[in-house]
Amino acid sequence: MNTTTSVQDGVATITFDRFDRRNALSVAMFTELADALDAWAHDDAVAAVVITGGEEIFCAGLDLDLQSGFTDEIRELYSEVCLRAYGTLLDYRKPTIAAVGGAALGGGCDIAVFADIRIAAPNAVFGFPQVRFGLTPYFSPLWKIVGLSQAKLLTFSGERIDAAEALRIGLVDRMSEPGGVVAEATRLARSIASTTTASAVNNKEMARRSPAMDPISALTYETLAYREVIRHPEVVQRINDAYGAIRRKDS
Repeated sequence: MNTTTSVQDGVATITFDRFDRRNALSVAMFTELADALDAWAHDDAVAAVVITGGEEIFCAGLDLDLQSGFTDEIRELYSEVCLRAYGTLLDYRKPTIAAVGGAALGGGCDIAVFADIRIAAPNAVFGFPQVRFGLTPYFSPLWKIVGLSQAKLLTFSGERIDAAEALRIGLVDRMSEPGGVVAEATRLARSIASTTTASAVNNKEMARRSPAMDPISALTYETLAYREVIRHPEVVQRINDAYGAIRRKDS
């Protein structure tokens, strides 16, 4: 196995487990990532997913041993599993959080970018060194996060940036304490899970669809979504319970 998985308190965690290879990407690792995401997609016990490599190394990108041994057949297979994993992550129906400690390079940086939220430890490093070999990065999701100029800077140069610079340009959403990136990502995932799996899915659906709409269409869609959920008995009960707790506290 190239990964380990767990589910607790509404949070599913997938941890890359090729530390001896710096968690480098392989066909098996991509497949395990996509399989885990597929298994959790409609599991009501899972509201949010944390993706990590631990505190010291997130993912160093494509395994160079694999790349040096590419045949036409293996290259085709790698492209297929790569597209499946990235596509699953990009359009996933539940919130995803990348907990980045250490290097997130090449395909590892792509995984972090395709996640909804990125939490980084102070030792995190991001970059696309593959461009120095003539390979291409994934540009589209990156520029939507950091803007065109910063995306060009990273993908044209192949230079690496540290966690502080990643936070400054918006590639990272929050910083953790040293050695605490998995704990912070898990805490945030549990906060999402506390809204219930249904709410997490509804809000992720809105985040998936609204950015592609014009402002009026987005306003209409989001208003209709609100009008739909406000009728749900479970939502009404949660609101009434919250108001009841406030009244009891004030009395």
